[in-house]
Amino acid sequence: MKRPSSKWALVSALFALSVHAAPPEPKKAEVKAAPKLVVVGPAMTQTVFALGAGDRVVGVDDSSAALPEASKVRKLGYQRALSAEGVLSLGAGLLLGSAEAGPPAVLEQLKQAGMQVETFANEPTVEAARARIQTVAERLGLPDQGRALVAKLDEDLARAAGRVSAAKGTKPPRILAVYARGAGMMMVAGSGSVADTLIRLSGGVNAVGDLKGYKPFSEEAVVAAAPDFVLLPAGSVETVGGAEGLSKQPGLSQVKGWKLITVEDVDFMGLGPGLGRAVGRLQDGVLPAAGKGGGK
Repeated sequence: MKRPSSKWALVSALFALSVHAAPPEPKKAEVKAAPKLVVVGPAMTQTVFALGAGDRVVGVDDSSAALPEASKVRKLGYQRALSAEGVLSLGAGLLLGSAEAGPPAVLEQLKQAGMQVETFANEPTVEAARARIQTVAERLGLPDQGRALVAKLDEDLARAAGRVSAAKGTKPPRILAVYARGAGMMMVAGSGSVADTLIRLSGGVNAVGDLKGYKPFSEEAVVAAAPDFVLLPAGSVETVGGAEGLSKQPGLSQVKGWKLITVEDVDFMGLGPGLGRAVGRLQDGVLPAAGKGGGK
């Protein structure tokens, strides 16, 4: 019998090698980049950054810029007066906003242009704050981070409640919350406002709690309120001339002995992950010494 030629022997060897060779590696699945975000509303912006998604944010409303982490992000104007062109120019795929985001016609334009737009109610309650955090976290694919933020919020609020209990038996401080855009443009915050929630959680009494929402600063109302403390967002202190400037305002000029206290602007305007921290800061200023400690 004839031996196979060297040519056919070589072909047979190569075939055998191909059969036993390792199979080719499957192609790696393409990883889709997370969509760029536009965030509208201080509490919403604070939530997105606290979840660790700040690197995806390409635009925020002007009020959100009070948050240090968002101060270098592109500003898009007042949250109720957004421009479709300005938002779309950033190439973002998703807008997350508070219920105040608008106007509605602009939001509709964004949707028609293919952008996803989601807004969230802005009720000033602890329950609503928890729900917003978790819902936003799930929407961004970060449910574990959302649960961690809610747990930290509950821990901070439990600490605040403990400080309130420790101060029982003392007269609760009367606090007048003032939203000021200037010395001649001031409003007081009644019940149903973010400031009212902060005041109640801190163990204080809203000095104008009989009013609903935000009302014009009134000499008669302020005198009747007789506040022990005046609460301002920190960014407004210079605008009104500090405690000295406020003391010249009709009403406050007639109430003696009140002290000025502040919280961060974003915490005055909305309830986000920083709620517990804001309550602790307020307590540091208004609670008697016996009720302080452990609030950091």
